[in-house]
Amino acid sequence: MRESGFAIAIALVASVSAIPATAQIRPSPEKKTNAPARSLVVAGDTARARSSGVSAQIRSLLDTTTRTLDRLEVHQTSLPPGGSPHPPHRHAHEELMLVEHGTLEVTQESAVRRAGPGSMIFQASNELHGLKNVGADTAVYWVIAIYPRDLADSSQRRK
Repeated sequence: MRESGFAIAIALVASVSAIPATAQIRPSPEKKTNAPARSLVVAGDTARARSSGVSAQIRSLLDTTTRTLDRLEVHQTSLPPGGSPHPPHRHAHEELMLVEHGTLEVTQESAVRRAGPGSMIFQASNELHGLKNVGADTAVYWVIAIYPRDLADSSQRRK
């Protein structure tokens, strides 16, 4: 049951990522001129951008505005054993993470928790958080970053 719920969540992420490249809106801070994303479907293996850090590989699927959000960003991160995407940090937007494979150590303020396959991690606004792969295999997780219209966007967009 746990795997089927995770498959549904991944299918939802894949369907949300259906925005064609021409519709992926990257609004400027001065003026938003493009229409918000509309409902679409795209193959699950679509990726708009890929980037690699020292220990993280990121596959960006979506970075757009919607009718209710200033920005909705979805990406998949792969971490080798011992890897971390970045040091613990804070930001104003909220994030939802779904663990597909591996074991993550999740730092949230002063608490340290474990998240394995099928786990969901919610990261609240302005709370210290970080992730580290503490398993023996590559960890893979999906990130859904949510930026309400009244929130300043302080993160970098994936290109």
